[in-house]
Amino acid sequence: MAVPRVFISSTCYDLKHIRESLKYFVKNIGYDPVLSDEGDVFYNPHSHTHDACLDEVSNCQIFVLIIGGRYGGIHANSTESITNEEYRIAVSNNIPVFTMVDASVSADHYLYQMNGKNTLIDRDKVTYPASDNVKIFHFINEVRKKSFNNAIFPFRNFLDIETYLKKQWAGMLFDFLLRAKNEGQTAITNKLLSDLSQASRKTEELVKFVYSKLDEANAETVINSVSEKVNAEKFVSLVLGMTGGSTLNSTDIERLLKIPVDKTWYEYLIESSDFEEDEQYDIEEDVVYRSLWSPSINNYRMVLSKTDDSNIMEDINNEDFEESFNSLKRLDRDTQKEILSKLL
Repeated sequence: MAVPRVFISSTCYDLKHIRESLKYFVKNIGYDPVLSDEGDVFYNPHSHTHDACLDEVSNCQIFVLIIGGRYGGIHANSTESITNEEYRIAVSNNIPVFTMVDASVSADHYLYQMNGKNTLIDRDKVTYPASDNVKIFHFINEVRKKSFNNAIFPFRNFLDIETYLKKQWAGMLFDFLLRAKNEGQTAITNKLLSDLSQASRKTEELVKFVYSKLDEANAETVINSVSEKVNAEKFVSLVLGMTGGSTLNSTDIERLLKIPVDKTWYEYLIESSDFEEDEQYDIEEDVVYRSLWSPSINNYRMVLSKTDDSNIMEDINNEDFEESFNSLKRLDRDTQKEILSKLL
């Protein structure tokens, strides 16, 4: 019977006892542990040993990453460590990754991040008590900045690791069983939604056909106008969603109509006097977030863009707001007034 193969990736010398304990833990739950220092990797006579380790990763179903205080050996064809390259292969093959970091190294990493904007010192030249190379912190950042599968668990001893993996793998099995149970229900729901969408399209086409027969000259203009109005009303719904359903108190319809519509949707909301924009530095992620804050009691926050430590700015996709606001721009003043009044 096939069983999951678990690749255990870490530096070997400093984490030898952790790796040994992990090997027996994985065996005891019926899985097959794969450790390079135990002869579990096939060292192809025609390949470098480093490449043999990377090749073995893709043959596994689970990847356990342990980050300790030593950066480890550099891969033969890279500037990064062998462990780092093993992790990248796991990610590229969509293998579930479970990452754990020595608690002392995690504390060093936090100090490193805290000094990211400190101009008085060069954080890369500081001696960190539990870490022998700042590249360890870069590696940790690479893991946690992934858009998914980026959880990192700090451990003090093997018991912490064992407890964490038991919970995570139990959760993974539960999720698998739940997905299997819901597959049938999802198929039925998708069929109903498909039928409903098809019926809606048929109704829309019939309405267009009937109207075109009644008023052939203006049919296309009227139909497009109705479509624009419906889409513009979506902008109001999205804004009220940000405010928790609360209307805008510190403005009026005349002010809303006077604000130039050549602005972006968020600039328009800021000028309505109820919304605010700010920038905040996130120490953990080492990025600056530019956000829009709603005037609601809950103070809803929408991220507009983020700038990383390389000063590369990434605009966050808020396509629904942009498209519906563009529809609002194209409407006549009376229709704009009718729609915007719903914000008050």
